[in-house]
Amino acid sequence: MNPKEIATQLRCPSGQKASEVAQQMNKANHQTNDKCINLLHITDNDHVLEIGPGNGAFAQQIIKSATNVVYKGLDWSSHMVKEARKLNKQFIPSKIVSFHQGSSDAIPFSSSFFNKVLSIHTLYFWDSPSLHFAEIHRVMNKDGLFCIAFGDKSFMKDLPFSPFGFTLYHSKKVEQLLVATGFHIQEIQQHFETGLSNTGDTIEKLINIILCRV
Repeated sequence: MNPKEIATQLRCPSGQKASEVAQQMNKANHQTNDKCINLLHITDNDHVLEIGPGNGAFAQQIIKSATNVVYKGLDWSSHMVKEARKLNKQFIPSKIVSFHQGSSDAIPFSSSFFNKVLSIHTLYFWDSPSLHFAEIHRVMNKDGLFCIAFGDKSFMKDLPFSPFGFTLYHSKKVEQLLVATGFHIQEIQQHFETGLSNTGDTIEKLINIILCRV
């Protein structure tokens, strides 16, 4: 795929390439996923929302972090929702795990439903981040934890697909948006990863992880 095609698929995987793209994203992002899941300190009876779960590869890790954990994934790619349901089919009938098609600026759940929310590498595609943060805040209960992770603008700007529909951020800007929405910053981590990009190239990434409380 050329850079524009890669950007389109990363934004909303679809068609014959969707499954391949999802697998590549899982390989590229697994370190960040692990860090975010650990930061959320998932405990018994948590209700967890993942925004942009792709094919749901990390759902089982989340529900096995404690007992009676309920997980819901929200992705705007119908192809990814289908893949995620297939990958987690043993958990679907009991409703421990469920996947839903939609956008995080109109989350299809009631207020104060979740106490843990995570979103990894989705921020770039939000036309109005404040609307998404406001919706996330709405569906979280008091003292709930929200973890968001994204690649820093300092390296993302040089990736060949970034000019095609990506909005890039430094940590400070996102912190300001979160605080303006009503979140309280608890912890900020920045770490370097040397690994594969979504083009298959080996690069050094600077990843921002922000943990905040309602």
